[in-house]
Amino acid sequence: MRRRLRRMVHELRGYPGQFWVLVVGIFIYVTAAAFAFPYEGIYLHNVLGVSMTWVGVLFGLVPLAVMPFQIWGGQLTDRFGRRSMILLSVVSGIVWFVGFAYVREVWQVAVLVAVESSIGWPLFQTATNAMIADLLPPERRQEAFSITRVAMNLGVVLGPAVAGIALGWGVSFRQLFLAAAAGCAFMLAVATLSIRESRPASAAAPELHVDEAGRSGYGIVLADRHFLIFCAVAVLPVFCIGNFGSIFSVYITGYLGIPYGTWGWLLAMNAFIVATVQYPLVRALKWKNRMLLLAVSSGLLGLGIGGSAFAGPLWSLVILVIVMSFGETLLNPVASAEVSDAAPEAVRGRYMGVWTVVWNGGASLGPAFGGWAMDAIGGREAFLALLVVGLAGAVLFGTLAPGWRRRRVPPRPADV
Repeated sequence: MRRRLRRMVHELRGYPGQFWVLVVGIFIYVTAAAFAFPYEGIYLHNVLGVSMTWVGVLFGLVPLAVMPFQIWGGQLTDRFGRRSMILLSVVSGIVWFVGFAYVREVWQVAVLVAVESSIGWPLFQTATNAMIADLLPPERRQEAFSITRVAMNLGVVLGPAVAGIALGWGVSFRQLFLAAAAGCAFMLAVATLSIRESRPASAAAPELHVDEAGRSGYGIVLADRHFLIFCAVAVLPVFCIGNFGSIFSVYITGYLGIPYGTWGWLLAMNAFIVATVQYPLVRALKWKNRMLLLAVSSGLLGLGIGGSAFAGPLWSLVILVIVMSFGETLLNPVASAEVSDAAPEAVRGRYMGVWTVVWNGGASLGPAFGGWAMDAIGGREAFLALLVVGLAGAVLFGTLAPGWRRRRVPPRPADV
């Protein structure tokens, strides 16, 4: 056990310093955002009186409408660099939270969502994912993505916990949103002073990188049939998890009678589990068939989120959130590593841009459906449908597993 721990520490020390700067920046950004984002749907529905259908439209259909800009973000990340896109996305986060603190009309929320969904968090995802792939060799990327997810989930532990305490003390939603904006401004300062550009030279002129069929740019991405099939299946588990931060919170507080503060602690528990389990679990499974890992992830997400259709007492929700958390632990690091391995260096930003669209497309379709379904057929019925979606993703990833071949990486240490 001690030997394994020493080996893990030694491996962590082997990551480049710029990677750890990025990890710290991600932690700051997510912690700041987590003061507010768990309560946005609740604020719209319970304070501004927005119907659940409109909540689903705002957080679901509006991001879908501006999704072409997310694809463009991949091209911008290749052409102008990862660092500049990170800075632009954090500025968008500041605008988002300041604006959310003062909105009064649905159309104002729609404008903010459109801006944030174009050049905010999706662009941050694309640029940081591309930077991670730039900084790390293929055999270390899966673990590297898990480390950044640990940083994100630590932020989600801290942010909602502090926000829940603040709400208990009488702090308003507006003050939470302004605190989130201040945290994003701090992240902007850190990024400006500390993050360096990592873009490979080939990405600056991707038109010079032409494949055997003469394709370049997004033509290379769209011709990658295996990558596109992978993306189509990956939408399903993301569809499930997209309901967790918005529709799920309204369901358990409005339909099941869970207090706001308890929701904050459930979210913190989810993030704590992911933060503590993710890196060692992903590291232990790094040599396993990624499609099988994603099949397990999709099944657990369906059971954890969709199973809330049968939830009753608080302890049942606790169990379901734990199940969901283990599914979440595998999803992003394994899928992101698969995408980064599939991407040629010159168009890495474009591949990550498409993956961002897949991730945010699924995460947008989820609450759009969930909000409509809760109004149209009822809360429990809506989450029963999510159970079916998650299990369908598990089956489809399972069908991809026999044909999956690991891209070329060094042999396992035991085989050397």
